[in-house]
Parts: sequence; structure tokens; C-alpha cells
Amino acid sequence: MASKTYPIGKTAIVIVDPYNDFMSHWGKLWPLLRKVSLKYNVRENLKKIVTAGRENGVLIAYAPHLHYVPGQFSERKYLHPSHVGIKTARVFEKGKFGSRFYDSLLPLQGDLISSCHSCSSGFADTDLHEQLTQNDITHIVIIGYTSNTCVEATARSAVDLDYHVTLVTDAVSSWTPEDHYAAVGVNYNELAGVVTSTGNIIKDIQSLGKDHV
Repeated sequence: MASKTYPIGKTAIVIVDPYNDFMSHWGKLWPLLRKVSLKYNVRENLKKIVTAGRENGVLIAYAPHLHYVPGQFSERKYLHPSHVGIKTARVFEKGKFGSRFYDSLLPLQGDLISSCHSCSSGFADTDLHEQLTQNDITHIVIIGYTSNTCVEATARSAVDLDYHVTLVTDAVSSWTPEDHYAAVGVNYNELAGVVTSTGNIIKDIQSLGKDHV
């Protein structure tokens, strides 16, 4: 029986910032994200969810962060703490290893890649909403990095834009266990239509594929 929560042809998986700087052992921010990422097998879970989506006809959408270039934030009146960190460490630096997508999560033909967000939400000043709308998407499953910043901000924007939002507690990661819990243990339950696990969301995705048979 197909999932009643995720309509066929109207559901997308939105993966936020799957960059090497977050996910690779050689990434600049991996030492800060390693503990939570490994505890919940986040990198493996992201791959499993994306693979299940592709195998069962679910649109995969990438919501990437803007690549850093020198002088990037000169037009901003107020720098967010994330901007300060990006500028200081040259995180996601254009043309460098850290700004490339993690190898096991590279986009494939047919995937959607939005324009880049410059702070938190994948919808802010990007074409993500436009591209999802063009593909008749009403339901989105948001996964990626990080739990309490870009993933949560993207979810809040999605709710305001009237999407049905699902968040996956073990397919997101953050800086500390406390940061992660603040998102998945508290905020997500007040925000999303569905809060679930990798195992459960894969079952729902696979049920969509069965309906195509």
C-alpha cells in the first residue's frame, strides 16, 4: 500500500549543504560535526535516503550554501555569526575541495539544484521554491547539515510557503549533542508535519515506488 503521507509525483527530498567541508574527514568543519554525525550514522543515512528516493521516483533537490570568495560579505550591514566563521576559515571556498558535494551524494541527471543561499534558509533569495513549484511538489523531506541552523531554517521557510514538511532526526547533524537535541528533540516537533527516522522514511519512500509497478 502506498504511503498516504507522501503523494506520488508531488514529493521531493531536499538535501541541504552536503559539502565536503561538513562531511569529509578532510573537511574544515568535520572535527566539529564528527561526534554527532558518527553517533547517528548521518552520512550513511543521507546516502540511503537519497538512493531510496532515486530508486522510487522521488525528486532529489539540492539546497546548497553560497561558495565563499574574498570580499563576499562587504555589502551586508550586519554579519551573522556564520558569516564571520565562513570568512575567517574560508569555509565552502569557491573552487576548493570543501565547496564540492560529498562524493556519495553527488547530483545525478534529473536532480534539482537550486541557486545558493547565503545564510540559513535554502529558500531565502534562491529559486528553490520556484523549481519545486514547477515540478508540482507539495511535500518535502528535508535532510542534511546542520540540524539547528540551515536545516531548521529551511524547514521554517517551507512551512511558511505551505509545504508539508518532514524532518528526519538521524539524517541531520550539528556541532554538539546539545545543539542537535535542541533541534530534533524540541524544535522539530513544534515545526514539522512529520518527524521520523531514516528507517521509517525509507519504508514510506519504497511504498511510493511499489505504487508505480
